Amino acid sequence: MNKVRFVLVAMLGLLLALALSACAARGRPTPTPSSIAGFPTPAPLPTRPLRPSPTPTEAESNPAASPTPVPVPPTATATPTSTPLAVLRSALLPGAYVEVLSTSLYARPGGRAVATLPAGARVGVLARSSDQAWFRAVYQPDPEEAELTGWVRARDVVLLADVEEIPVAGEVVPTAQGAETVPAATPTATAAETTVAEEEVLGQATVTARRLNMRAGPGVDQRVLRRLRRGEQVGLVGRTADNVWLQVIRADGEKGWVAAQWLDTNADLEKLPVTGEATTGIPTSTPSRVGGKIVFQTHNGGDIYVIGADGRGLRRLTCGFDPAFSPDGGQVAFTRWDEPRGLWLIDSDGTNEHFLFGAERPRSPTWTADGKAIVFERNVESQACRQTPLGCVTDAQWFAMVGGECMETPFGRYCLGDFPVVTQQVSGLTLYELESGSVRDLPATVDARAPRHSSTDNRVLYLDREGLALTSSQGNATPARLVEGTGLGPAVYSPDGQWIYASRQSGDHWDIWRYRADGSEPLALTAPPAIRSAPINNVSPVVSPDGRTILFLTDRRGRWELWLMNADGSRQRPFAPEALADIEFRYDFANERMADWR
Repeated sequence: MNKVRFVLVAMLGLLLALALSACAARGRPTPTPSSIAGFPTPAPLPTRPLRPSPTPTEAESNPAASPTPVPVPPTATATPTSTPLAVLRSALLPGAYVEVLSTSLYARPGGRAVATLPAGARVGVLARSSDQAWFRAVYQPDPEEAELTGWVRARDVVLLADVEEIPVAGEVVPTAQGAETVPAATPTATAAETTVAEEEVLGQATVTARRLNMRAGPGVDQRVLRRLRRGEQVGLVGRTADNVWLQVIRADGEKGWVAAQWLDTNADLEKLPVTGEATTGIPTSTPSRVGGKIVFQTHNGGDIYVIGADGRGLRRLTCGFDPAFSPDGGQVAFTRWDEPRGLWLIDSDGTNEHFLFGAERPRSPTWTADGKAIVFERNVESQACRQTPLGCVTDAQWFAMVGGECMETPFGRYCLGDFPVVTQQVSGLTLYELESGSVRDLPATVDARAPRHSSTDNRVLYLDREGLALTSSQGNATPARLVEGTGLGPAVYSPDGQWIYASRQSGDHWDIWRYRADGSEPLALTAPPAIRSAPINNVSPVVSPDGRTILFLTDRRGRWELWLMNADGSRQRPFAPEALADIEFRYDFANERMADWR
């Protein structure tokens, strides 16, 4: 018991220090959903490439492709991380996270890259170079993969510690296995060797295609120099007169030409110099036909609209929370918190709005596959607790963990009274039978929120305090855990029930992730650009009826907008920008489900 208590105290102290360091480093709060406020953010999983196609085209997209893990480079320094000692070592090292789209882990400063670190990736910091331009870091690409050790540029990460506390390379530093001497940093390569001359780069862009040909000239008849991957960051240096082709430069200084339609950028292309003349056009892209209709809310409790998936026929329906189509698309369920508060229903043409069932703080209605019932979230109890970095805990839980009112940690003395008392709402899941009007509570873990019913069977996917879980709208089966982690947003099934799409917190921002229905094979479908003045978020995904297109909300252009992308994350583009130009969206990171699609 004493050993367990010591570990809990040490971890609590570490979390407190990290939380305080993060606030000081960033100078601004990180948005988190209200249901998970106060929990530490888990280390994000890596962005993994899709399986390559045998016959790549100018820009490829394959929604059916399955992700494959990134292999560990054989030349990297690797140590197994399946043991508790290795895990403890990484947890106790001073931390840092990547704040650019991606950066590299180098065998030596300015040398050979041994791994790519995606945005939000956390590393443990072992040492620093004498000029503080480089950190020697430990990075674990995946919980099941080996730990890598190398050097990362200091400018690409946010250090969650005082840099003066990091030993200079060459000193002896403690490890979980004893001690080691950190190798001294070799001379940093010159800027000409490692970076692109800044005066050449007139803008930044991100590749949105799964694979994109970079050619020797502006035309499909030009030699392919290499294939860029989705999410890769490039600099903009020129264009053709018609803006169809853009000349780009990679971080290693290699230049080439790519089709402009497969880049996401905020740069004004007209300000780029014309540096080439197109020899051909580009292959005509044939996007998947998007059909059906979309219902969306402007914000929690705000106006609810319906629009065709082709961007036509925008009209206001009503107001409320989390609208959801019936399986046939003929009705929309929603909730309200003003009187009479509870579950509501309206026909898709705006008629026959009526009240169904009264409830406290109702949210997220979702229809059963047969359309005969609606599952929704509602408040089942309220409890007082202390808001701590370990979550909202009662006084009894604090004494059980700490063994007294106060505790001493390497980072200071903390007492129970240091943490404010808050009232936490605890939610559960309720099923409402439309024909009979009867209700029953579904079996669920503590604080179940944001349910989403499968369209193929009785599965109900939902959020709780520990991640994503699964229950059933039939019977009393025990809920099952699917995905561990507190930095998760509401999830949705694909129409065939084979995939799950959810928003997930990575560092200072949120992205859209895809999982298999059993919670395996996580893959990030979105990623922020490297150059940004504020966090860029992608949240609240919903899937088209054919399963080929994802609708989501993003603030990448400075305001919240609805965007589309293919189911594999390619071809990210605004949805109905003209029709929705006057719609003001707001996202409060409070488990909103912004839209539904039938």
